[in-house]
Amino acid sequence: MSRAFACAALVALGIVSSAGRVSTQGPTQLVRSADARTAPAILTTHPWLQARLNGIARRSGLWREAVGNVARTGRRAIVITSDEVVVAESTFGPAVGAFDDAVLAEIAPVPHHDTRVDVVLVVVNLPLIERIQRRTSALPAEVEGDLDRILVHEVYGHALPYLLAGDLSGRCADPLPGQQAHEACAIQRENAVRAELGLNRRTDYGLHDLTLIRRSWQ
Repeated sequence: MSRAFACAALVALGIVSSAGRVSTQGPTQLVRSADARTAPAILTTHPWLQARLNGIARRSGLWREAVGNVARTGRRAIVITSDEVVVAESTFGPAVGAFDDAVLAEIAPVPHHDTRVDVVLVVVNLPLIERIQRRTSALPAEVEGDLDRILVHEVYGHALPYLLAGDLSGRCADPLPGQQAHEACAIQRENAVRAELGLNRRTDYGLHDLTLIRRSWQ
């Protein structure tokens, strides 16, 4: 996800100001509350996402420890759905690299003064997930399991390392070309939490272990 997209999305959410016109949606009120040091380290306005995040936190000690450490810094991850992203023109220039509707999820650290990171935007494509669910008649428990896998990868695998470091040095990458999936930072972190949740271990970088994806191929 490009920095231009991240900045434009955050303008739309009300985190930074814009010289142009900006549409705002549900997350705006939530983001304003993030000014308080007591705000949670992971913020979302979507009840389904909140329920899954709460469930992961109950079952994973690694997750709770990392989130607690981030909370003490005042930094935070903001988890929204793709239809909550409003790309708008801003003082950062034209919004390019907007969210790809064919992608299940993406994260975007928002650096200040080139390297410092206080906010990471996590976008989950719930509309796409719901469309696949309807097409494949996947069971609610199957969808919830997939959503947990997605959130663990994006939040614990990618977003929290940035926030724990407080700058771009916290990048925890997906597999590089030629690298085995289990050797990559983000997959290693993801698998550690998956083990606590009783989810299958991820062995490749594809989406083959998501029930929704397997069903869509049938």
